[in-house]
Amino acid sequence: MEVADSSVKSRRTFLRVAAFEKQFKRPPEPPKPLSQRIAAQCRDDFSKRKLLKTVHANFPFIGLIKKYKLKESLANDVISGLTVGIMQIPQGMAYALLGSLPPIVGLYTSFFGPLIYFFLGTSRHASMGTIAIVSLMIASVLDTRLGGGTETLGPETTSPVFDYNVSTTPSSANFTNTTTDATPIATMTSAFSEMDLQKIRMTAALSFVSGFVMIFLGKINMGMVATYMSEPMVCGFTSAVAIHVTTSQAKHILGIKVGRHNGVFKVIKTWIDIFKNIATINWAPVVTSIICILAIYAVKIHVNLRFKAKLKIPIPIEIIVVSIATAISHFAKFKANYEVNVLEDIPSGLPAPAIPDVTLVGESLKDAVIIGIVAFIQSVSMAKILARKNNYRINPNQEMVAYGAGSVLNAVFSGYIPAASVARSMVQEGAGGHTQVASLFGCLVVLVVIVAIGPLFYSLPKCVLSCVILVNLRSMFLQFLELKPLWKKSKYDFMIWIVTFLATVILDADIGIGIGIVFSILTVAIRTQRPEFYRAGLIDGQYIKPVNRYNEVKEEQSIKIVRFQAPLYFANSEMFVKAVRVASNIDPEELKKARKQHQKTNNENTTNTSVENGIPDSELGEGLALTQAENHPKRREAILVDMSGVPFLDIVGVKTLRRVFNEYNDVDVDVMLAGCSDGVLDILRSTDFMSEKEDFIYVDVESAIESRNEKAAENE
Repeated sequence: MEVADSSVKSRRTFLRVAAFEKQFKRPPEPPKPLSQRIAAQCRDDFSKRKLLKTVHANFPFIGLIKKYKLKESLANDVISGLTVGIMQIPQGMAYALLGSLPPIVGLYTSFFGPLIYFFLGTSRHASMGTIAIVSLMIASVLDTRLGGGTETLGPETTSPVFDYNVSTTPSSANFTNTTTDATPIATMTSAFSEMDLQKIRMTAALSFVSGFVMIFLGKINMGMVATYMSEPMVCGFTSAVAIHVTTSQAKHILGIKVGRHNGVFKVIKTWIDIFKNIATINWAPVVTSIICILAIYAVKIHVNLRFKAKLKIPIPIEIIVVSIATAISHFAKFKANYEVNVLEDIPSGLPAPAIPDVTLVGESLKDAVIIGIVAFIQSVSMAKILARKNNYRINPNQEMVAYGAGSVLNAVFSGYIPAASVARSMVQEGAGGHTQVASLFGCLVVLVVIVAIGPLFYSLPKCVLSCVILVNLRSMFLQFLELKPLWKKSKYDFMIWIVTFLATVILDADIGIGIGIVFSILTVAIRTQRPEFYRAGLIDGQYIKPVNRYNEVKEEQSIKIVRFQAPLYFANSEMFVKAVRVASNIDPEELKKARKQHQKTNNENTTNTSVENGIPDSELGEGLALTQAENHPKRREAILVDMSGVPFLDIVGVKTLRRVFNEYNDVDVDVMLAGCSDGVLDILRSTDFMSEKEDFIYVDVESAIESRNEKAAENE
């Protein structure tokens, strides 16, 4: 039995695309009548299988409950949920304060957000609730619309919008209001000022509209919006938000009274005011803040993080610090003796549901959409990371629906837009949580605080909550350390990071994220206008590589292989023409000029010679041409464009190909295409380019070279 020599390649049966498709391409199926298509679609849509699939897709918790393993998962979910629930208490109050809202609103968000996400979310570990970015953007809208309390919302807001089951203050002996009878919020002046009521109404309306927009976007499969926010852009934006958050909390840490600035340059203006009033620092909150920051940081980083493998659950240092600070502040009378700002009245009990007045949104509709998208981006990014780590998948579109539903429910119950917290999600996963059942136990912890314990935080200094916020910004500040390696990896991604960061810090959060998205898209356009192209050859007759980067690259005689790696469309069509000329080292315009000059020189020499020898010009010219052709036989030059790196092209791209073909044909240089994708071939076929140039379009580079060599051998 003879063994075939593997080094000898068999002749290809199909070289050109036209012949290949003629035998192998399937003919298009004849369209079915409209009535049959409608009937088939209805049978599929209303089948039992499709209905069950739809129900499970919209309510993922059904599949979770069916597959839930009590013995393996329940204990871990209980421990994880209780741990995260304890974290939710100080963070919920702190981030509500950051959002320029009463602290109790953060607890409402921390209860209803995870509750609805359990039923609709697809991540097993995302911890929904309050986060810094959303709270900061909410505060920006409130400050812009309400003007620090000088602007009212109009006569339509004079009637009560929310009802609460509340008590007055923790020191009050009147506990009759803690019954099941709801008390109108408008009458609870001891718990909320008129400005607080306006902020709650505005926030609820904003969240309500944002939620429905997000649900709509999720249902039309717009979860792909996350792809337009690259990782460098998100990192730059969140790092800039950390600067905004730090700026907003500086006054609580330093005990300085400064006005709130809105719009562009607000960070700069705020720091100018802080330095102007630096002489009025209250050292009581400064000392309190230093102690709290050191305590929280030491335990979270040097204990919880360092001994993560040994600790079954992390030490809940935040709630410990908050509880101790509240007790010390109460007995030492921080407010009376040291003029430290404290939380004061915190109502107890769940708020009665009420539909927000969406007319309050008005010109803030854009902000509602942007905040919802920002919350979705951070949340889905965190969910994807945890899903990859634990080997399961999430559905971005269903996630968008879940976040939207969370915003709607929170709006009805006086909360605001929820999102997944990076820190809490990592704790929920790190504490051993297996499923979203953990969030139910977390909700239980928050519920206990809302119903019974909340008023006990009356004496909690606001600076302590600021410390909770600042320590949790650590991961955002650490992103600055990624800049140096990012510069080495990709200059474009580095510029996206810097531009987004500076735009967000100097201007504002919503403007910054818009500029970041636009700049990211612009860099994509710039990259396509600066595509990679090179002159290529073959290694071992099969590997197509650049001639200037690899050794032993063999170029075929009289064939210049040009590889273009970018889309060919209106924005870079001229670059494609230039790439072919540069890579092939054949410029048709220069070649024409050279030939004209050569012809002119030959004519002059021929005339002089014929006059001297007395030979007619026509006879001498024919003889010289014949002698040159016999002594210097040469193949016709060809340029082979490898199109395997071209993902798509448009009409302008097709016109550019025609232009290249015509320009080189005018100077006796053939142009061939190889390796076109099916999408590119469809465009070439629909524009009749395929039928016109089918003899020059090949299946791949090897086929084009083989065909060219066979043709040359026949001519010789």
